[in-house]
Amino acid sequence: MTLSAALLIVAQIAAVGTPPTGDTIQVPQMRSQPVVTATTKRSPVAFDADRFDSLTANALRGLFDDAVELGLPVRPLVNRALEGAARRVPSERIVRVVREHAAALHHAKRALGDLSREDELEAAAIALRAGLDERAVEAMRTSRGRESVVVPLVVLTDLVRRGVPMANAQEAVARLARAPRSDDILLGLQATVAKNAQRGPGMALDALNRYVQATGVPPAVAAPISPDRKPVRPPEP
Repeated sequence: MTLSAALLIVAQIAAVGTPPTGDTIQVPQMRSQPVVTATTKRSPVAFDADRFDSLTANALRGLFDDAVELGLPVRPLVNRALEGAARRVPSERIVRVVREHAAALHHAKRALGDLSREDELEAAAIALRAGLDERAVEAMRTSRGRESVVVPLVVLTDLVRRGVPMANAQEAVARLARAPRSDDILLGLQATVAKNAQRGPGMALDALNRYVQATGVPPAVAAPISPDRKPVRPPEP
């Protein structure tokens, strides 16, 4: 599995509405249409306002403008609006989904930092909307340092979605993310768990544990206690 496959999963998980329970999610192809270009601080983003009634289009433009003011990427929001229109989702729901995703992007930026790339913020926003908390997102940044956190976040989100407990999934991904060629290792973990998850969450967790052990990547070593630190005296009985 390649990085492009991982990014495809980002788009799949981010689809408007609740995804089906199966392993494969079909994403409709968008037809080429005349567009109105909404200019953002990053780059022009194509927004086809003609797909919406005037009230919905104005509400969406307001959300896009707010995102620009907060320094958030607008492209993921526009994509969700257009995808909702392609699926004939009610206008109220489209606006609600775009607003919720904008909020998730804001929390993602707070967790990952102001210098995070658009694809990192998008992966983090999807993770947050899938039920992860900001501390889990921050842990992925810590485990990767300056390297991209896209693959770790995509894999972590997918593991949790397939029934792996949050603590187990987070520990496994953070552990493997420190290894050389960690993206390939993480994508292998994702594929292994996906295959075994069809037989239930218990099998998914068992597959995760066996895979992590087989990689030989050691767990994180706790920081040693400073020799200058005085021992704590036990309380009097």
